[in-house]
Amino acid sequence: MTEYLMNKFKNLVITDILVMSTLGRWLDWIGSRVFFRVLQRSQLQVFPLIVVGAVFLCLLNFPFLKDSGILSGTLTKLLHDVVSATYGVAALVLLCSMSYNFGLSHNKEYSGEYISPNLFVVISLSCFFVLHGDINFSSFSEIASLGKGIAQAFFVSSLSSFLLHKFILLRFRLAVSGSGYDIFSREILSLIPACVAVILIFVLLKHVVLLSGYDSLCDLYRSAVLVVVNLSGSEFFSGLIYTFTSQLLWFFGAHGPNTLSLFDSTVLADNMAANIMNFQSGFAPTHILTKGFLDNYTMIGGSGLTMSLLIAIFLKGRDSGTKRISQLALLVCLFNVNEPLLFGIPLVLNPVYAIPFILIPAIAYCIAYAATFLGVVPFIVHAVHWTTPVFLNGYMSTGTWGGVLLQVVILGLGVGLYMPFVLISDRVMKKQYDRGMNEIIVAARGEDVSTGFKCVGLPGFEGFVARSLASDLVRALRAEEQLYVVFQPQIDDDAGEILGAEALIRWNHPAYGYISPEVVVALAEDMNCIDELSYFVLRESCSQLAVWQERFGYHLFVSVNFPPSLFKNKGLEDKVLGCLRSAGVPPYCLEIEITESVAMSTSGRELQNLNRLRELGIRISIDDFGMGHTSLRYLRALPIDKVKIDRTLTFGSLNDVNRHIVTSILELCRNIEMKVVVEGVENAEQLRSLRKIGGTCFQGYYFSRPVIGEECLQFMDDWNTKRSRFDDRELKVARVAISD
Repeated sequence: MTEYLMNKFKNLVITDILVMSTLGRWLDWIGSRVFFRVLQRSQLQVFPLIVVGAVFLCLLNFPFLKDSGILSGTLTKLLHDVVSATYGVAALVLLCSMSYNFGLSHNKEYSGEYISPNLFVVISLSCFFVLHGDINFSSFSEIASLGKGIAQAFFVSSLSSFLLHKFILLRFRLAVSGSGYDIFSREILSLIPACVAVILIFVLLKHVVLLSGYDSLCDLYRSAVLVVVNLSGSEFFSGLIYTFTSQLLWFFGAHGPNTLSLFDSTVLADNMAANIMNFQSGFAPTHILTKGFLDNYTMIGGSGLTMSLLIAIFLKGRDSGTKRISQLALLVCLFNVNEPLLFGIPLVLNPVYAIPFILIPAIAYCIAYAATFLGVVPFIVHAVHWTTPVFLNGYMSTGTWGGVLLQVVILGLGVGLYMPFVLISDRVMKKQYDRGMNEIIVAARGEDVSTGFKCVGLPGFEGFVARSLASDLVRALRAEEQLYVVFQPQIDDDAGEILGAEALIRWNHPAYGYISPEVVVALAEDMNCIDELSYFVLRESCSQLAVWQERFGYHLFVSVNFPPSLFKNKGLEDKVLGCLRSAGVPPYCLEIEITESVAMSTSGRELQNLNRLRELGIRISIDDFGMGHTSLRYLRALPIDKVKIDRTLTFGSLNDVNRHIVTSILELCRNIEMKVVVEGVENAEQLRSLRKIGGTCFQGYYFSRPVIGEECLQFMDDWNTKRSRFDDRELKVARVAISD
């Protein structure tokens, strides 16, 4: 029997894992769609506005501040003004943000001509006001606010941007190729038909709304929702439908309680008034369903029972960005204000959290209703403001600790139900980040700087990640944290000696982990801090070399990559000498690696700096030689000591073409008495092949992966102890395993 139960339990667990895995893949696919990516970016851009508004809203309604009279008339007006300037315009800001991001996505997804994203904003704003109709100050305040205008903002920006995108693809435009030299004006003129067509569709939609007997789209959908909520004559089912509908509205961006305000002001308010009257008259309350009941038990931390979500994120969440947003939202969430979470994570139109966000409050409603009906907890008999802190509202509204205990039970249940979705969200975000990082790496390797940047100018999510990383890189560089230098030894195979090591930058980001060195360099170039990064590597390398030389003598050198911009600096010579003197390293123990592009473009100050460094005894080498256009003339004219053959020519097995190129470079350098290092040696077969064609100095994972200074020192110790040649007959060598 026990074995049978264990097998059933295992099968249940396996089934559960398979279901959650399938659900995770499905949600990941949905979340990767352009529409949802745009929604997520746009809501994050409005997030600062929401946070500020939420804090001031809590202060405005803080129970003790209101009761004590601390909030004077002037201070209250000031708080009201801040809330109006944030919450009061949030819908309009979101509309502009969404339409702009839809414009960026249009340019990214469609390979045709570039269309200004601002045009999408202008058309969305026009359609927004067309749909609303007559505009005065009071009505503008309503449609622009977070509470009443957010659903319309989602709807209008999505539909208008989609229509404009389709009309542009259908070439719905004027032929203005001969309309002068003002390119921007030509672009706008050509798209007038598409813009007019979109606006006319919204005019038609407005006409349909008017024919239905409503003044605006908001009035239409509010009436439709109220009809659904009032379908049931039962108090229990009316409350359940209300809870479910309110969450569904919130998920689609509409403020649930505001949309259902007529139900609040009639059914819920009347029930609460009846309970209070009965309690004061000494009679038993008769209504379970009140606004206080819903606030206490189905909106702990705000709609969606988001206090449970916060705890689940703190307990199980792995994404540091989501945790930071949750930490910011925690304070206001204690007062049941959860807009920072709704638009920060975000939860609105987020397919990952759709199921728990809508269903958990409904489950909480059923549990609380049953507990109250069975007399486990008392009825709500005291009216408290909805921003009263969590648990305090449970005590104040019931007058007993029973209400608080029920809140704790519901909160714990919500945490358990949210946890699997927190894990799925982390996986989805990780995949989204990986896709974005792959595009950033491609951009970092490329030469496209049409926007003035390699990475931070990327559109969409990739650009968001790149800009975030770029800011973090600047901070890390200034604090000299997270960044570190690793070293890969260079081996003279003929002499059986270690010549030195190349210094390479590494970045261990606290949230994203290991960041590709190519991305680090590209971001540093975008942020104009590549010189600072180079000096950081130089300082760290010289300090480490001094430690090695104490043990092994002064024949070792360290090789540091210098970017082209560094050679334009007037004080380059002094800064390099300063680093060497500070570490006590002789100039001849430093090797500076330059790229072929630097070698070809050296003129004026760049050439002067190269010559001065060479005169000091510093060695100069050309990195990744063989893939550019450097000719023999440049090798003879510039103060070059060494070339490093690019790893793309030696990676894997040497084919006929690569073998011919490498052989030619080796022969050329022998003829002009220039040293050569072959990069990318990763196995014994490569090493044998390169030896046969004349290679003597090597660098690659076959000998050692790039390691921190202490591990490189240990490698050198082991090498000197063994003094073994790397050949077919003896592979017992002091080398580091080929693995990260």
